[in-house]
Amino acid sequence: MAIPPDDGSSNGDALVASEARLRRAQRVARLGSWELDLASKVMWGSDEAFRIYGLPAAPDNSLPFGIVKEIPLPEYRPGLDRALRDLVQHGTPYEIRFCIRRHDDGAIRHVHSFAEATHDEAGAPVLVTGTIQDVTEHEEATRALQDALRANEERARLILEQAADAIFLGSPNGAFTSVNERACELTGYDRDELVGRSFDLLFTPAVLAAGPLRYDLIHRGDTVVNERLLTRKDGKEVLVEMRAKKLSDGTLQAIVRDISERRHLEEQLQLRQRMDSVGTLAGGIAHDFNNILAAIVGYADLLRITGSGLDAGQQRGVEGILKAARRAADLVRGLQMLSRPESAGIESFDLHKVASEVFQVLGETTDRLIAKEMLIPPGRFPVHGSASALYHALMNLGINAVQAVEQKGPGEGDRVSIDARDVVATAGGPLPLPPGPYVHVRVRDTGVGMSPEVQKQAFDPLFTTKEKGERKGQGLGLAMVYNIVVRQHGGLIDVDSAEGAGSTFNLYLPRGRAAEDGQRADAAATPGGTETILIVDDEQQIVTLSREVLERVGYTVLAAADGLEALEVFRARTGEIDLVLLDRTLPKLPGERVLQEMLRVRPDVKVVVSSGDASVDLAGFPGALRILHKPYAPSLLYRVVREVLDGSL
Repeated sequence: MAIPPDDGSSNGDALVASEARLRRAQRVARLGSWELDLASKVMWGSDEAFRIYGLPAAPDNSLPFGIVKEIPLPEYRPGLDRALRDLVQHGTPYEIRFCIRRHDDGAIRHVHSFAEATHDEAGAPVLVTGTIQDVTEHEEATRALQDALRANEERARLILEQAADAIFLGSPNGAFTSVNERACELTGYDRDELVGRSFDLLFTPAVLAAGPLRYDLIHRGDTVVNERLLTRKDGKEVLVEMRAKKLSDGTLQAIVRDISERRHLEEQLQLRQRMDSVGTLAGGIAHDFNNILAAIVGYADLLRITGSGLDAGQQRGVEGILKAARRAADLVRGLQMLSRPESAGIESFDLHKVASEVFQVLGETTDRLIAKEMLIPPGRFPVHGSASALYHALMNLGINAVQAVEQKGPGEGDRVSIDARDVVATAGGPLPLPPGPYVHVRVRDTGVGMSPEVQKQAFDPLFTTKEKGERKGQGLGLAMVYNIVVRQHGGLIDVDSAEGAGSTFNLYLPRGRAAEDGQRADAAATPGGTETILIVDDEQQIVTLSREVLERVGYTVLAAADGLEALEVFRARTGEIDLVLLDRTLPKLPGERVLQEMLRVRPDVKVVVSSGDASVDLAGFPGALRILHKPYAPSLLYRVVREVLDGSL
């Protein structure tokens, strides 16, 4: 095969193809090239260079040097002239960014240019070769990114400053590099006082020894959470929760939160839960105890009513038994209300009368070397609440006050006193109470006083400092006082005390409109009748007493000891029974079910429910007509039975 002669066409085709590829590459990269002949000042440019400058293409690709010099914006021209001069005179290559105004459409473009010089054999520069690249989109994207970063930084700064928690940023060694405003508020230090310092400024050596900062765990990537006492600049201690971690850039971040209020609320919740537990325990024994008291009250009241042959001293003795039993019943009701507060017995009463009874008992039963001063005048301070409940509260406080003086050792001038004054609570005022008038009662003693730690736990159920001797405490007294004053009366109680300086308990109670005597006289006559009454109760003493009381005034009495027996008797003699006295808590079938079955058999049956639980009311016994709370006196039983039978409710 003959080989065609080489006429150079193949090399020419390759060169054309190579130039085409170069032009495409420059167009894609928006990168043009140029050359400047220093001797002739003739400038050559690639196709992309013409496009970037906005100049019309020339057949020989020569750039008009005079026009090209005017295309950069004026503020960039001095820098370009210096760079070109240094390149020509000293051979220093340049890289420079500047803006141009395109010749054809006047558009402003950002360009990036490189240039270097070519020298002749003598070392003189003869040619400058350079590139020019349109980087407008890149510059705009960069600027947009920078703006976004600045906006993010501003948002982060605002978040940092407006955060509810104190935020500390620090170097790897723990020195603060930045803190927010809340950090200054929490610590009491200015920003300049904190930056450059570390947590050694805010936590005492003892606190740090008990809970080290553990930088080793933080640098390992763990988040460390601890509670510590932070010491402010003014010396005040604040309980804080500190959460520390290392950020991705190596910065240490600590978020510090004041948890004093949260801890206070948690303590209040725990107090409430313990009080509820005490109330549940009390409710468990209240039923049996109230049944015992019911028998005592019943027989004593029956003796009072029927004992016409008793002399004056015996009558006083019976009245004393009744009074003591009623106080015991009120005490059981108070224990029940530790978990289920109720408003029964709320009225206005004279504080003088209640306080006088308390201090009379204290004067007769406690050390007479300790003076007892009752400084509340009669009729001056009416209180809206329960006189019986307040009696127990003041008695507890009085006994504690006497024992505090005895613990110190009574001497001349030692005393226990009670006084009162009117105060008014206002919205936003110093008393955290609903606005209105209150009576401020102070129970004071000159005893041993309390430490701050004891004061914090004084009203905590089961907390006691009486750990020795015959008077070892059970920790229920002040918890009950708190319940009576705060939960039952909607008042406030606190204590002012110091070790060796005595104590003052401050009670704030709602003021009554007018003092009323809550005692009701018994009916002059004992009402009786001939109707048949079914008594349902598992306590034989109560059945025996109630039968004797009711039969004495003419009633016929039937009895049942449990729920199933009650239904058997009721179904067998339903036409005879005019009224049912039904205990709530029964063996075999509860009182609620017994009532439902009786109403199903005879919808018009009249039922009175009895219970030792002070919180029980008619809402829990639909169809019943009255509630009798144990212990109740025979005189009350007479009246209620007659009122229900007569329909005079």
